[in-house]
Amino acid sequence: MKTLKFNLKGKEIDFSFDKVYVIGYAGRDMAKTQEHIDELERELGVAPPKKIPTIFEVAKEIVTQDSDLKFVGDQSSGEVEYIILLKDDKIYITLGSDHTDRGLESVSIFKSKQVCLKPIAKTIWDYEDIKDHWDSIKLKSSQIVKGKEIEYQNDTLASILPVEKILSELKERVGDINNSVIYSGTVPLLGGFEYGSKFMSQMVDEELGNTIKLDYDVNVIPEEER
Repeated sequence: MKTLKFNLKGKEIDFSFDKVYVIGYAGRDMAKTQEHIDELERELGVAPPKKIPTIFEVAKEIVTQDSDLKFVGDQSSGEVEYIILLKDDKIYITLGSDHTDRGLESVSIFKSKQVCLKPIAKTIWDYEDIKDHWDSIKLKSSQIVKGKEIEYQNDTLASILPVEKILSELKERVGDINNSVIYSGTVPLLGGFEYGSKFMSQMVDEELGNTIKLDYDVNVIPEEER
């Protein structure tokens, strides 16, 4: 098991997990999902998936709450996502980034997910507190690219498969998913892929007046021997 500490309503809690799943192609709008599949194939040469949504298991060791991160090469980028924390059938929600190696993605989507650290926020929400207004919650991200901040993503959770659908898919196709961290899949990009030096994201619940933020630095490790 790996254990991370989270803040829930001002109290620190430990969350232990031994499985991490990354969901892909999780858009509710199938037309937009297909557009994303086409975009990946066109821009990065990524082969279309055999089944959607896709489910990848990655190592628990790559989930991190650090903010000063290193990645190999200069073609990796983040994706803002909601995160499901599942413990004894209790659901918590937080914010994360499915940081992915875009160069490797054209060779193997699974390997591109596994080789990058997966940042996760330190604050969590009780799903029961937000599920009645779930679709109105916003996901936003921006990046620092060549010294300038650019808006990268801006949408609501209504554009991603809901919690119950993701959990039912996992239970049907994987089995026991207790003690899991689950990355939900992302919202559309406002433009094309960008590779920045800093990734900033937030999940905004305007109804309850709460926001979870997740920012981290993207430090590039050269792809050559020193």
